[in-house]
Amino acid sequence: MDTLVKPVGAGLRALGSAARSAAMQLRAGPVRRRRLALLASALCSWMLAAPAGAAQPSSWPEWDEFSQRFVQDDGRVIDLTFDRKSTSEAQSYAMFFALVANRRTQFDTLLRWTSDNLASGELGERLPAWLWGERTDGTCGIKDTNSASDGDLWIPYDLMEAARLWNAPAYAQAGRKLLARIRSSETVDAGRAGAFLLPGAVGFVLGNGRLRIVPSYLPGFLFHYLGIHDPHGPWTKIWATYMGLAPAVFATGIAPDAFVVGPDGQVMPDTEREPSASYDAIRVYLWAGMSGPGSRPLVQMLSPYAALIRARGTPPEKVDPRTAVAWPSNYSPIGYSGAALPFLAALGDQASLQTQLDRVRTAASRGRWGAPTNYYDQALILFGKGWLDGMYQFDEQGRLLPRWAQ
Repeated sequence: MDTLVKPVGAGLRALGSAARSAAMQLRAGPVRRRRLALLASALCSWMLAAPAGAAQPSSWPEWDEFSQRFVQDDGRVIDLTFDRKSTSEAQSYAMFFALVANRRTQFDTLLRWTSDNLASGELGERLPAWLWGERTDGTCGIKDTNSASDGDLWIPYDLMEAARLWNAPAYAQAGRKLLARIRSSETVDAGRAGAFLLPGAVGFVLGNGRLRIVPSYLPGFLFHYLGIHDPHGPWTKIWATYMGLAPAVFATGIAPDAFVVGPDGQVMPDTEREPSASYDAIRVYLWAGMSGPGSRPLVQMLSPYAALIRARGTPPEKVDPRTAVAWPSNYSPIGYSGAALPFLAALGDQASLQTQLDRVRTAASRGRWGAPTNYYDQALILFGKGWLDGMYQFDEQGRLLPRWAQ
């Protein structure tokens, strides 16, 4: 994997060496000492101020703001709100955003951190662990070795599209290697029930032939893409199974965080947790809205959620997917409004779209004045508003169409 990653730290290390050398010479005469001190100060200020990939001009200021707050120079994405954790999902999303922003150096840095820290430098030979952070003994490292297939699938997509858009075939080789590992560890053909993407390698095959499935791990554009670029894989069958079950999964017009499917394909509410539609499920609307004609049936099935948004003025934090009744709460995460933008646009609900867009813009202004922001909200907004602003689109084959490449 090292051959894919440029030594982005080399320039910074050289500058750091120059600054240290200048500092060591401060014993010189007063005039020279002042000059050297100014040089050392300037060099150190530059190093501290420069985020990963800052040498490249940006066409996406929102991504710059996100990077400055949540992305370390070494490529680690940090969720500042929840124990300063890092996840494979966050790394994969950041790689996608770096590709949309045409930040190849930053993309490589994110890839390297992901491989080195979540897969022991063997990404593709093994799946990345889903959770990294401070452990109980005070050290930092992997906290849960299980995988998460949403982040896992985004990484090969990022790599294969980076290969195409940057004309760099080595990325595709790495992406296909990881994709083969996902096929063998996180997909299952359940006979009469169909083919499924498991949310992780461990813990989602339940007793009596039941499977626990997370629908937000199934973006339509991504499965269309994989069906074309890995035609011998299970992706087309997984999508066909999902769409066949969708009328039962979304019977109330509300996407659940998870559902359970039996050996004969019968759909039932989540049996492992209280059935809910909240922080995972919000991405179902996001992906459906931006995935084009192939996901149009999903958009229509899910239209009752738009009615909830209209009735309340904002997306509800939690909904009971069995009844489509929102839980009693006035709180609505700002990221939900960002995620709803493509969905509302696909429905042609211009009034609700404008209301949510105004809410996102107001929150962004407050954030620039110091109001707290959190990783997940801002990631959802980057996806939803970035798509609405035309920073990127997907074609009917699921290929990424970033603005810079058009």
